[in-house]
Amino acid sequence: MRGLAARGSGGMWAAGEMRVAWAKDALAGLTLASMNIPQVLGYTRIAVMPAVTGLYTVLLPLVAFAVLGSSRHLVVAADSATAAIFSSALAPMAAPGSPHYVALVGMLTLLCAGFLLVARLFRLGFLADFFSRTVLVGFLAGVGVQVGIAMSRDMLGVAAPAHDPLLQLVQVARALPRAQGLTAA
Repeated sequence: MRGLAARGSGGMWAAGEMRVAWAKDALAGLTLASMNIPQVLGYTRIAVMPAVTGLYTVLLPLVAFAVLGSSRHLVVAADSATAAIFSSALAPMAAPGSPHYVALVGMLTLLCAGFLLVARLFRLGFLADFFSRTVLVGFLAGVGVQVGIAMSRDMLGVAAPAHDPLLQLVQVARALPRAQGLTAA
């Protein structure tokens, strides 16, 4: 445990601080779980995946980061951007929610994990400094719009089966007369 703890937090845990830090970390972990579990269940809806995969995306990356990570400030969790990118990239290749689609998501996830592991081994984190703030804000704003359009059909209780965000927006707009008021509230 001591070796894992020292390695996972970048060697910041001294033997005397381990008990105090462990209690604080356990409380932080419970807080994180209470907020993150409902959140990733929503992300599974965006990615059109079974709900149980959301639980895996909460647990497995955190365990992997405890073993391989070195930063106490890095956020390691699923997010809506990743879910939206996976969904939009894989929807043309397989029917969302189908076993083939789930297998493609698994393959893409393992590929991403492999690339991130190689980036960790070669210490390529500095490359993130080259992304301008404008590019990052634009990317996140675009993802927010895409997620908002994708979730509007569920919020209004209407059918919009298209995978293209603009077509979904048109389908939701056409279905507004049939929208469920209680669902939207």
